Amino acid sequence: MAGPLIEKLSLLEQRATAWAAFWIAYFVACQIISDDRRFEVLVPFSLAAFYGISACLYAAWLWKSRRRSAEKTGLREAVATVRPGWLFPRIDVYLEGDYKLLQTRRSLRVAPRFKGLEKVPVFIGGEETDMIVIFPRGRFSKDTLYTVPVKEIEPDTA
Repeated sequence: MAGPLIEKLSLLEQRATAWAAFWIAYFVACQIISDDRRFEVLVPFSLAAFYGISACLYAAWLWKSRRRSAEKTGLREAVATVRPGWLFPRIDVYLEGDYKLLQTRRSLRVAPRFKGLEKVPVFIGGEETDMIVIFPRGRFSKDTLYTVPVKEIEPDTA
């Protein structure tokens, strides 16, 4: 089961690359059209497209790194509890005889939607800053999986 789940990570990488291609095409179109004085208003939009290109290429690189890390370590079954928090909630993950405290990373794939869930069966893969947690429910369908990028942090001492 872990193999197909890891392969689905390549879809996130491909999606980010496709968005980068869209932004490149949009940037080129803005540059071509903005030569006409009637469309000079598109110049600021081409700047936004430039930022979109770099953000999407960076996201694709991050998902590739996470996928490689998950392939290296494999996916492990665990139980997770999502702590309340909006930007970067923390996730308590209990593996067989082990505990990890994870913090979500900056991404469009966020975990606050899962806050308050306790002892949810998840899959965890990767290591250090290139980790993922795969939750058993997606945004639009309860039968799909939802991948959230995370990094391991030191457990709370207080």
